[in-house]
Amino acid sequence: MTAEVDVSDPAQVARLAALALAVVILVVLAAWLAERAETERRLAGRIASLGRAGPAVAARRKPALTASGVLRAIGEAISGTALISEKDRRDLERAVAAAGYRPQTVVPVVLGLKVVLLLALPAAAYAVTVWRGTDGMHQILLLSLAIAAAILGPNMVLSHLHRRYVKQLQTGLADTLDLMVICSEAGLGLESMVDRVAVEMAPSNGAIAAEFSTLASELRLLSDRRQALLNLGERTGVDGLRRLGTTLAQTLQYGTPLGQALRTLAAEMRHERLTAFEERAARLPALLVLPLTMFILPCLIVLLAGPSFVQLIGTLGRMGS
Repeated sequence: MTAEVDVSDPAQVARLAALALAVVILVVLAAWLAERAETERRLAGRIASLGRAGPAVAARRKPALTASGVLRAIGEAISGTALISEKDRRDLERAVAAAGYRPQTVVPVVLGLKVVLLLALPAAAYAVTVWRGTDGMHQILLLSLAIAAAILGPNMVLSHLHRRYVKQLQTGLADTLDLMVICSEAGLGLESMVDRVAVEMAPSNGAIAAEFSTLASELRLLSDRRQALLNLGERTGVDGLRRLGTTLAQTLQYGTPLGQALRTLAAEMRHERLTAFEERAARLPALLVLPLTMFILPCLIVLLAGPSFVQLIGTLGRMGS
């Protein structure tokens, strides 16, 4: 026998929504626990592969179920459907690449996360509204907020990661140019210089190191090295990296001295950075007008004119009596 669900009964609908939410939470929790055990499984597999039965064990071993693997599978399942257009996918890949991640691996995870949130957050919001007895416009508003958070939440996280990544690139660009000038004066070629910069900048600035590691790989793989240099600025949209890639490409094309071009570019960027600091300092008086008017000026009026007002009130009181 099959039990029929009365849609008009809020209690039954709430129980179904809570059951669906519990199933989603259990699946995510199981994937998270499996991900925590992935490191131990990998280590055990490597230890076992050193023994005689290593190849057989490695052949029989199944891939571990992880949270990122589940989300990636969901994202790959909806990639070929009409739920996401090719333009939206390209925009998402560009945003992921600008945040410093590989689009081939991260984009399906983001799509899967959107699907899971789009199912879990509205179900949780509806269960909360039924449990608290909320209906009407408040229920619709809460469900709308849950859907908006599920759709826009991953994009906001990507935007935050992109801003942080760009800030790291801009912070380490001046040191990178100085290091490139030193490498060029030491007689290193372009590929050796890029590899050296990636190694030396890794402890202090991981974003610069990652970008130059990608640049070194593209210089070895692409037939046109100028295109690899131009891709350096296109991936992140940072103006300094775009100018650096253009300068290096022109150096390869016209045969100009590499050290002289890098030294000129480093001097220009230092001057622009100093100009930006001066502009920010010039904005401080205008920004301080509102706090000065709201907090400091009333205190000065009370301190300076307060005793005079007290004496005036006392004199007027004695004259009236």
